[in-house]
Amino acid sequence: MGRFKEKLYRFMYGRYGTDKLYHFTLIVAVILLVAELVVNYALPASLVKSYVALALSISVILLYTWMIFRTMSRNVYKRRKENERFLKICNALKRFFTFNTSCKTKSRNRDDATYIFRDCTKCGATLRLPRKKGRHKVKCPKCRHSFFVKSK
Repeated sequence: MGRFKEKLYRFMYGRYGTDKLYHFTLIVAVILLVAELVVNYALPASLVKSYVALALSISVILLYTWMIFRTMSRNVYKRRKENERFLKICNALKRFFTFNTSCKTKSRNRDDATYIFRDCTKCGATLRLPRKKGRHKVKCPKCRHSFFVKSK
């Protein structure tokens, strides 16, 4: 088993491998494969059924071929750019479908109890400040601007 593993490592050296786009494509291919099975076994026999099943099977084969090509590719730069474009689209869709799109107003879980988050009045950087009651003078580490913050 060790020799096989070593040969596999040597073969995959310098190749791109898998990423988020690969996993997304795999999920889409499996969904299309299930849809093909449903079309083949659930619908009555007809010419339309056969064309739909053929189109689904060809699309699954093309997706699997593309996945293998991307995984085995040695052009890492292009594959990385493809994945970046995919992630950019995914993040835009996530931001569109979430109700609270501002990162500054989202819950910060464990930090909520001990810190407050305020924006610098000059540069807009988010500052994490200790939760103390009263009015405090704060200095932004990014732009060195000093301002006062009230905390409850």
